[in-house]
Order: sequence, then structure tokens, then C-alpha cells
Amino acid sequence: MIKEKKDLVLYCCSFHRDIDRVVRLIESIREHNTDKIPVFVSCPKGDMELFLSKIDSQVASVLCEEEIIKKIPIPTLEDVYSLRGGKLQQQIIKSEFWRMGLSETTLVLDSDCQFIRPFSRSDFMVDECTPYSIIHEGRSFLRFTSRFGPERARAEWSKDRRPIQLELKRPGLTYDYGYAPFIWSGRVWKSLYERHLEPRGENIIDAITRHPSELTWYGEALLKYRANEIWPREELFRHYHYEHEFWLDRRLGIHQAQLARDFLGVVRQSNWEHELDHGRPGKSVASRLVRRMRRSAKWIRFHLDTL
Repeated sequence: MIKEKKDLVLYCCSFHRDIDRVVRLIESIREHNTDKIPVFVSCPKGDMELFLSKIDSQVASVLCEEEIIKKIPIPTLEDVYSLRGGKLQQQIIKSEFWRMGLSETTLVLDSDCQFIRPFSRSDFMVDECTPYSIIHEGRSFLRFTSRFGPERARAEWSKDRRPIQLELKRPGLTYDYGYAPFIWSGRVWKSLYERHLEPRGENIIDAITRHPSELTWYGEALLKYRANEIWPREELFRHYHYEHEFWLDRRLGIHQAQLARDFLGVVRQSNWEHELDHGRPGKSVASRLVRRMRRSAKWIRFHLDTL
């Protein structure tokens, strides 16, 4: 554990199912973290023993996520753990990590992130005080899903972002502020609290429960209240939202060496890369067989479409 507050740390919020993904992430950090930026991983109290046994303490420090939750104004642990869905809980915990006081800026990584080339502070920070901000129009994702599906993707993209923009009364285009990893400043989160949530008698739990897109809450607060200077960057990692997105790149001959020219890492989302799920499968054998058959049929159709 670092004692003095740093300008930048790396942070991943996870749980037992993703431990093997986190191990892969930590190994990639060990290999590519040229500036030795401090690294933190949080997990539920019940998963601490597993994470401490699997993660090299020379590379990352493991925190109990309850210590982060306790920093949230007003609510109890039950307010967070009573929410349906671990994804919602993780969004809240990630959004409140800044309250730990470990850094001014945090590179927030998901468990399924993996660095593929060396990185340093200058990839994330303009100077000692000013982080870059992930801001773009989402065109790459929207173009791909318009061509290859799923058809619902464009509507869901707007549904995740537009309501928060409207709530904060920001005019102009609707932007995308992702995808993982995110570069987040505590000053921006603090401005959201002080200038929007607290006057309404709310906290981050209310905000994310109402509109569950933590990356959009951050980005809209940044544009609305300007707690930091805005120095835009596009996505840092090549993010494979869908399995057919991954296989299209492979079909085009795009492998890690080519990706490393433009990206610091890759993300193969855990909702389709099930091979690294830790522990017993959550679904029955029959359910997993049906899912495999559907995936096979989908890839046959996809390859025919791309001939």
C-alpha cells in the first residue's frame, strides 16, 4: 500500500469469477508498466483470500471493496449490495474509488483488459495535474454494429448516454466516453457530487441506479462543470464488444502486432470469452450446449456475410 497520494494509479474492480482474467491483466502490467505506476485491485470480502493467493503482491495491492463503499456519503453496505446485478455494484464502486485518496487520477481497468505494449504516465497524463479525457462520437462501434449487428446496439448506445446529457442540460452532440480503460479524475467526480447530486439530496447510488452508465456520468460532468482542462483522446484499447468483431479482425489478418501500433491493449469482453470464467459454470450442461450451438450457427452466417 502506498502512503503518499500519487498523481496516477491503476485500478481494477473485480470478483471471483474474473480472477483468471485479473491474473492475465496483472501479468501484462508487470511486463509493460515502464514507469512502475502503482496498481490496485479490489474485490468483495469473501473473495479476498482467493485474490491474495493469486495476485503477485509485488505488482498489485488487493483492497476489500467494502472499504471503498464505506467512503460513500450516507449509504450503508446494504444499500449497495441490495442492488440487483453485480455490474451495477461494480459501477458504483469504481466511481467511488477516488474517495480512497490514493491518487488524483486513476486509470480504471476492467478485468478483461490486457496491455499489449509498454505504457507510461505520458499515455494518460498531459502533465502532473492534467489527465487526458476519452471523448469521441462512437462512430467505429456504431458503424460496425450497423453492418454486422446486433441491430439493437445503436438504440442501446443512445439510451445509455442521451438521458444523462439531458439531465445535466448539456447542449450539443452526444458523446462516448469509453470504453475501458477509463482515465478518471477525482476532481470531476467531486464536481458531479457538489454541483448536481448533493443539491438534489442524492449520491452516486441514486445516479447510477437511475441511469446505469458510470462512464457517461463522468464524461458529462467533465463537459458540464470543467473541473479539468479537456485534452481529448480516443479509446486506449481495442475493445471487442462481440465475438464476431474479434473474428472479423482475425479474418482480415489483424493480430496483436498490428493492434499494438494503435492501441495500448485489448479487451475481449467476458460476456463472450467464457473460457476464463473461474469456478463452476453458472449454467446447466443443456443450457451451455444450446448456447454453443447458437454461437456456431451465428458464426456460419457471419462468415457467409463477409465472403
